Amino acid sequence: MTFKFRVLLLLISLLQGCSSTGSDNKIDTSIDNIIKVSIFYHPSRKADAIALQDTLISKGYLVSVRKNKPLLTNHASYMYVAKEDHKSAVILNAIVHETLKHHLNTNFFKEQGRSGTAKVILTNTASTSIQNEDRPHIYIPQLWSHHKQLDISSEQCATNGVDILNSLGFSSVVQNGNYVYGNFNYNRATIKCVNVADRTFVYTAVAGKDVTQVEQLRNQIAWKL
Repeated sequence: MTFKFRVLLLLISLLQGCSSTGSDNKIDTSIDNIIKVSIFYHPSRKADAIALQDTLISKGYLVSVRKNKPLLTNHASYMYVAKEDHKSAVILNAIVHETLKHHLNTNFFKEQGRSGTAKVILTNTASTSIQNEDRPHIYIPQLWSHHKQLDISSEQCATNGVDILNSLGFSSVVQNGNYVYGNFNYNRATIKCVNVADRTFVYTAVAGKDVTQVEQLRNQIAWKL
């Protein structure tokens, strides 16, 4: 009788343990989602790394944190993910932005890196404040745009837009549905893909202070679309 009672208690505890893991705020750990994140941080960003680790763990990610070697020059923080993890990379980037108040420059690899993992590198961003001090407070931005029709789906158009901005050196590249945007120095670029009949209408625009650079970026994006 005592043995049966112990078995019953064990079953109850197991059921309680299983039910406690069904929280709604956990991420979907299906095969096409990032579930493991390695955070590498500059010594000055340890607090950010720990804060990001705590947030990701609370959402169901597997997270490791380690100190990274200081870079010789200052670069914006960035992330490496496999090509197959594009959608979940956007989700991860949104979590980083909510936690640290800035986006990551996401780099996609078609063959390198395993699906389901991501590397987040938090660099020393001291140069950003210096650049902001030198930036004029008020100026009239230049706006150059372009549009065309493509024989591909709007989803493929948006995916191509992400690849194009990354290849041109844009930072904070983010895709929201079929809308893509990113930053290049003090310039801002947008790419919007819309289904029209059996084709895709794509509109792109670049805004910034330097008219020559804005025109060059617009031309490069339009040529690569």
